[in-house]
Amino acid sequence: MSKEFTQVATKEINEELDGIEGILNSCTNDDDITNNSSDIEKHLHKIKGLAPMMGQKGVGEIAALNDTLMKKIIGGQIVEDIFEISNESIHLMKNLMNGSTTNIAELKAKLKTRYSEFFD
Repeated sequence: MSKEFTQVATKEINEELDGIEGILNSCTNDDDITNNSSDIEKHLHKIKGLAPMMGQKGVGEIAALNDTLMKKIIGGQIVEDIFEISNESIHLMKNLMNGSTTNIAELKAKLKTRYSEFFD
């Protein structure tokens, strides 16, 4: 990847993460997340596609898992504790984009275990 592409992609991903964070800051519970799930999903969808292309595989993986959960909510399913896991996920993704070497394995396992019925 060119340096220019990486810079543009990084800026775009950070803008998408800021968009999600802004939505989450206006939410206080699972119902609020449900009511904003379409907007959150749009941001996650962009991140899950772009992040791996610019070397942020972990960000893409966490975004993809959360994107799946948002699509389930949009489809009418109840996803318990989505407020908590969404906040945990956004903080991890932002940290990774800021250069943290945080291991995503724990959060991935938590998502896949807690919400196993939603993942193939």
